[in-house]
Amino acid sequence: MGEIYLIRHGQASFGAEDYDQLSPKGQTQCEILGKHFKSFLKAGSAFAGEHKRHLQSHSAFNKGISEAGVLSSLSISSGFNEFDHEEVLFKAFPSLSNKSALANVLAASGNPKKTFHKMFQESVARWISGEFDNEYKETWVNFQERCIRDLKGVIEQHKKDEPILVFTSGGPISVILQFVMGLSDAATFALNDNLANSGVTRLLFSGDRISPSYINSFSHLEHQKQYISYR
Repeated sequence: MGEIYLIRHGQASFGAEDYDQLSPKGQTQCEILGKHFKSFLKAGSAFAGEHKRHLQSHSAFNKGISEAGVLSSLSISSGFNEFDHEEVLFKAFPSLSNKSALANVLAASGNPKKTFHKMFQESVARWISGEFDNEYKETWVNFQERCIRDLKGVIEQHKKDEPILVFTSGGPISVILQFVMGLSDAATFALNDNLANSGVTRLLFSGDRISPSYINSFSHLEHQKQYISYR
């Protein structure tokens, strides 16, 4: 039976000019995860989306595991990219059509993270409704399709008895779990809200059958709770 570890990237840089960078906490989270895997991972195939936070998470993980030859060379797979959260947000709030305008609104709110989360939930609900598909470069259905396409692709490339590690984001992990578990769209994004940075979801597969072993484990951080984060 094959196994896939879906690894959500470490904490990114919320509020910074370039969100797509691991924060210092995000780097540490992934290093701790690598040290955790060192106790049982002897070999594996590594895949990642194209975002910098995915590649940096893989690099920090490798630093933590610190043993040459444990992971084969990294393969980049665009299907594991996160959806374009900026487009989804700005289509729902066209008056905030640039980062500067959004930053001003968040700063004035008194609680930027809470305000952003509420806006983001409304934006995603609009996107997944399918009623405005003509406005988006990538529809919700297109996003689902390419995540599952690349999941099946890495399974086809699977080397016998070698685990697969995928460094990705919350969106693709949630969609893959939706596919595996038959979740509704609403349940999928409720799950997405609770995925921890550097959290691990393990899937088992045999032939066409894929099933979850565990979801969103961050036990590697339990002894250093200051490193647990979700955004």
